[in-house]
Amino acid sequence: MDNPGIGSGLHDDPAQSLSELLRSWRARVDPRRIPGLVREGRRGSGLSQMDVAWLTGVTDRWYRELELGRQANFSPAFLDRLALALRLSEAEREVLYLRTVGHSPRQRPVVDAEAVKILDEGMQQLLDNQLPNPAYLSDEAWNVFGHNQPQIEWFPWIPYEPNVMKWAFLYPEARVQLVRWAEDWAGPMLAQLRYACLQNPEKADLQQVAREILQGSPEAREMWEHAELIHHPDGDIRRLRLPYHGEQEIAVRMMVLAPLRRTTVRLMILMRMD
Repeated sequence: MDNPGIGSGLHDDPAQSLSELLRSWRARVDPRRIPGLVREGRRGSGLSQMDVAWLTGVTDRWYRELELGRQANFSPAFLDRLALALRLSEAEREVLYLRTVGHSPRQRPVVDAEAVKILDEGMQQLLDNQLPNPAYLSDEAWNVFGHNQPQIEWFPWIPYEPNVMKWAFLYPEARVQLVRWAEDWAGPMLAQLRYACLQNPEKADLQQVAREILQGSPEAREMWEHAELIHHPDGDIRRLRLPYHGEQEIAVRMMVLAPLRRTTVRLMILMRMD
């Protein structure tokens, strides 16, 4: 559990307090949307305070204090985890930042403009034609900028954290959705990120993703210097859990392609094996 910090106060609002907002946002989230969160015997809808504490990497007591309106100094990393856990829209994320730290949130990663140009009607049709398999496009820094409907159904976090690498390392729920997180996912993904950084030292957005991951994940820092160098995961078979499926696991084969008109773009297709 990390420490979001202590020090400054919450920003009051005569219409609705931060405590009321957090409780209402928490109550509307269907816990079945988060893979592995719902277990046998659970009753009721909405996320519990314990759920949100786990999803944001703080103690149960710390989160209870937050909902009671206690003073704190909230880090951007914590607020982004909270926004994802509560599935906040961009407008709601803005309100969360304004009520807690008094300013707007940091901007989302800027997707490579040249990469986005390939997402035309034909490319979207190609993505859609992969049904029922999820498929998505990402730029050189692993920012997702195109996908089909199964991709969002399997990974509903994408609208809230569009960077695949950052989600995998900085958000606790990734460790449940990605089965054998450290061995089968984190290790190979970090090796791939390290290879990309060494190959492209001039790519500021790519280097920034690596810095954020290493700053926010002790496990990533421990793995980094010993990580192998991997170019791509094409053909790998890994296991994961899906929303609304509880603890059930599925196997997928990862197929990675690159369009000739922009070879730095990744087209990822997850082919279900069972």
